[in-house]
Amino acid sequence: MAAPKIFRLFFWLLLGIILAVSIMPAGDAPTVFANDKLNHGLAFFTLSMMARLLWMRTNGAVLFVLLMAFGGGIELLQLSMGFGRDADWWDFAADIVAILLGILAGKLFSSTKGKRPATE
Repeated sequence: MAAPKIFRLFFWLLLGIILAVSIMPAGDAPTVFANDKLNHGLAFFTLSMMARLLWMRTNGAVLFVLLMAFGGGIELLQLSMGFGRDADWWDFAADIVAILLGILAGKLFSSTKGKRPATE
């Protein structure tokens, strides 16, 4: 299996894990940080940076809208499912900031990846 295929598989697994954790009952969901907004930031930054690196030819605005729709969809699911979860639009705002930063970081990383320092 080629490296890009492995990374794409990892992206889709990560997307599924984020969705699953987001709709788990609130007390059962694993976290990395005590602050919920930092957890959102970590998840969506990682997801969006991977998306930017995997689909470099895709317009960043398209990736932003798709990932933003995913984050908004999670908040709507949390609103409708119960499980001690609430739709929190500040969580959605954290997702949006993290998506923007992740897409930017992915773009910066991909633009410097192949460059080598000048030799004398």
